Amino acid sequence: MSRPRGLWPTWRLHRAALLTSVAVLLALTVLLVLTGLRIRASYDQLGIDACRPACTPAQLNAFAEQAQRWGLWSQFLALLPGLLGMFVGAPLLAREYEAGTFRFAFTQGITPQRLLLTKVALLGGALLTVTLAFSAFFHWWYTPIALIKDRLAPWPYHADGIYLAAATLFCFALGVLAGAVLRRTVLAMVVTGAAWIAVFFADWYGLRPHFAQPLLARSATGGLGHGGRPWVVDSWVVDPSGHRLSDADWNAIVALHAGDRSWDQADYTTWILYEPGSRFWSFQALDAGWLTALAAAFVLATLWWLRRRPT
Repeated sequence: MSRPRGLWPTWRLHRAALLTSVAVLLALTVLLVLTGLRIRASYDQLGIDACRPACTPAQLNAFAEQAQRWGLWSQFLALLPGLLGMFVGAPLLAREYEAGTFRFAFTQGITPQRLLLTKVALLGGALLTVTLAFSAFFHWWYTPIALIKDRLAPWPYHADGIYLAAATLFCFALGVLAGAVLRRTVLAMVVTGAAWIAVFFADWYGLRPHFAQPLLARSATGGLGHGGRPWVVDSWVVDPSGHRLSDADWNAIVALHAGDRSWDQADYTTWILYEPGSRFWSFQALDAGWLTALAAAFVLATLWWLRRRPT
């Protein structure tokens, strides 16, 4: 059986970018394994598994400090989709136009649209596979930390589950479209990276908190924590007369009464607006849904653009 037309040239042209992406993800996976083993060793040494759910604050704080030290680098994984879109998606067509080789590529018995679909299927499928595998390793890595910081926490959320794969497809398709329209590799890369940063923060601050109605909890000051298992969307303190205090007001009150043993913080109440950790997979599905839908729309837009401006 003969291979699909355009598959071998696509591999030859883009194997460097694809293999580099795989190598970077493998290196990050090794880092996950090494730090994950250390985090698990600390988890066992502190006896957290044995004491659950009645671990002391000292045990949890000690584990949180070590886990943060070994896993601080993981927050930068949110940049991965943008980088993959910049270096794999953006040059896909932009480099052909920039070098003038599109005239040869589009006249080899295969239409520009079919060639594009072949490229997208090969490279997009490869990126989907490796990012899903990486997210599975990250899920294993984060499991002990989920005891003190839920999976809905913004930074780890973006490397866990299916979000990373969907976001990578989004950035890859966006890069392909930017390259087709702009026809300049560097410019298409810049547009792709900037667009991902904008989308990332728009999703984090504007969209995701509205996936489901946040729950409201009331606790004494110092009770249900801001760094606990739920994703805290907002929190505030109410004084004994029922007035909501700003952060500056509350900090000033705490500073004023520092060392005053007669001052009772119980007179002040903390209200917390939060998303429970049980919503992790439903949030992941919603995020993956709209990101994948936009990726498909970008591919269709690129096909339309190639039909409108084939040369």
